[in-house]
Amino acid sequence: MKCACDRYIFKSDTHTIISMRYLKTECGKSPGICGDSDPITAYISLLSRFFLTSRACSAKLTPMFFIKRFSTTQPLNHSAISAIRRSGAFTLEYVRRMGIMGLFLVKAVLFMVIPPIKFNRFLKQIRFIGLQSVVLILLTGGFTGMVLGFQGFYSLSKFGSDAFLGPMVGLALIKELGPVLSALMVTGRAGSAITAEIGIMRMSEQIDALELMGLNPYRYLVVPNLLAAMICLPLLTAIFDVVGIFGGYLIGGKLLGVGAGTYFGEMASYVEMQDIMEGFYKSLSFGVIITWVCCFKGYYAGIFTGFGSEGVSKATTQAVVLSSVLILVWDYFMTSILF
Repeated sequence: MKCACDRYIFKSDTHTIISMRYLKTECGKSPGICGDSDPITAYISLLSRFFLTSRACSAKLTPMFFIKRFSTTQPLNHSAISAIRRSGAFTLEYVRRMGIMGLFLVKAVLFMVIPPIKFNRFLKQIRFIGLQSVVLILLTGGFTGMVLGFQGFYSLSKFGSDAFLGPMVGLALIKELGPVLSALMVTGRAGSAITAEIGIMRMSEQIDALELMGLNPYRYLVVPNLLAAMICLPLLTAIFDVVGIFGGYLIGGKLLGVGAGTYFGEMASYVEMQDIMEGFYKSLSFGVIITWVCCFKGYYAGIFTGFGSEGVSKATTQAVVLSSVLILVWDYFMTSILF
C-alpha cells in the first residue's frame, strides 16, 4: 500500500493498480488525496473524485476504458483470447446454420401439405429417384443376400443351427441392412444429383428468376423431391429385401444344401409384421433425410460453400457425407425406439 504521492494508492491481490499519474494526465486535475492517511479512505476518495470529475474532463466511461486502463499488470495471452473468440464464432455459426436447416425442413413440410403440388415435376422425380435406381438396388440387394448366406451358414453351422439361416437373413435384411443400404445407394446416386442440380440453379440465378416470376422455389424444387423420396424409398427397400432373401437362398439352398422348406418355413415362423413395419418406418424417414439434406445443400450452395463450380462440388460432397452420417445415426435411434 502506497500513498497517492508515490503514484500508486492501491494494489489488490489481482495486481490491479490505480495510477495517480494516469488520472492527472487524463483529467488534467490531481485528485490530491495525499492528506488521507487511511489507505481505504484514500482509495474511496480517489474513486469518488475521479467519477465526479470525469464528465468535466470528457473521460469516456466505457467498458473498454476500464479494461485498457485498469487491467492486470501481467500481459494478456492474446493467442488464447483469439482461440476462444474463434471457437465461439464457429459455434454460433454452426448453431445458426442448424436453425436455418430446421426452418428449411419446416417450410418444405408446410408446402407439401398445402396445395397446389407440381404434379409433373413430382412424377419426373419418382422416375429419377425410384425407377432409375432399381438396377442398382437389385445388384446391391442380391450380393448382400449372398454374403449373408455364406457368413450366416458357416457361423450357424458351428452351433448346429444352420436351419435358422432363413430367419437370420430375413431379419437382418428387413430390419437393418435393407433400409440402410438402400438409403445409402439412393444418396450416392440420386441425392448427389439433386444437390448438384439445385446448386447449379442457384449459381446461375435460376432460383432468383423463379422468385421474380412469382413461383415458389420450395414448391418447384423441394416438395416434389421430398414426396418422391418418401414414396420410392420404401418400395426400393422392399425390392432390396426380396432380392436379398432370394440371394441368401441361392447360396444357402442351392450351394450349401439348406432345404427350401427349411429356409422359407423358419423365416415365416420368426419374421413378424412388426419387423416389416420397422423397416418401412426406417426407409420412410431415410427418404426425408436424404431429400432434406441434399435440397438444403443445393439451395444454399452459393451462400455456405462459395460460388462457382467449386462451391457446387463442395455442396455435393457435404450433402452425400452428411446424409450418410445422419442415416446411420438416425438408424440407431430408430432401432432403440422400435426394438
